[in-house]
Amino acid sequence: MIERESGIPYYWQLMEIIRRQIVNGRLKEGQRIPSEIELSSAYRVNRHTVRQAIGELCRSGELYKQRGRGTFVAKPPVDLFEYRLSPKTSFTDDIREAGKTPDSRLLAWREVTAPVHVAEALGLAADERVFALDIRRLVNRQPFLFSKVFLSAARLPGLAGFIDKFRSLPAIYDAYGLSPRRVKSVFRASFPEQEEAVALDIPGNLPVLKVESVLKSQDGVLIEYSVSCYRSDFAKVSIDW
Repeated sequence: MIERESGIPYYWQLMEIIRRQIVNGRLKEGQRIPSEIELSSAYRVNRHTVRQAIGELCRSGELYKQRGRGTFVAKPPVDLFEYRLSPKTSFTDDIREAGKTPDSRLLAWREVTAPVHVAEALGLAADERVFALDIRRLVNRQPFLFSKVFLSAARLPGLAGFIDKFRSLPAIYDAYGLSPRRVKSVFRASFPEQEEAVALDIPGNLPVLKVESVLKSQDGVLIEYSVSCYRSDFAKVSIDW
């Protein structure tokens, strides 16, 4: 019960009570917790205190709300996997070196006129063409990141005829004798777009880390622009320049 004379804020005590009930199994993953009215009555605190406790537990990822249904116990967090970005990052090699199983899947591709922001990033003319690839990458069969990759069509002539045969970007670059290096990355936190949430199998209110990157070929030509969306509940990203 709430200790009235302890000096510890009531909402904090209620948070710890709910946490203990999750740890000891009284409240299980996916189970709806008692309503604000029920908790207020059971622990003899006002609803503002209950609302504050639940809000903090939702912000920490221990609970989540569903509109019209109530508040539920969230899935326990998994250990974050550190992915190191470097000028010559190879997803497959890096994941294998960490003792885990990588997988990359080309979900879709199309050849299009470069969107304005892509043309600016790659220094292309307004009417130049790019290949747009949607790629999902997994670690130990779990979705890890989703990338939208744009490749300069002028640097990869004929790719449209056999792009489906390639399982990875390094394989494409090897076929053209290219050895791209990362020259710029911009990080930002946001919520996923619907397409990203579906690809990563996450709820739309789970924050993600987005990394915009530009790669340059060995002869100094800008060749790739990408936006990669990392799951915040699974991935942490470090930089190794």
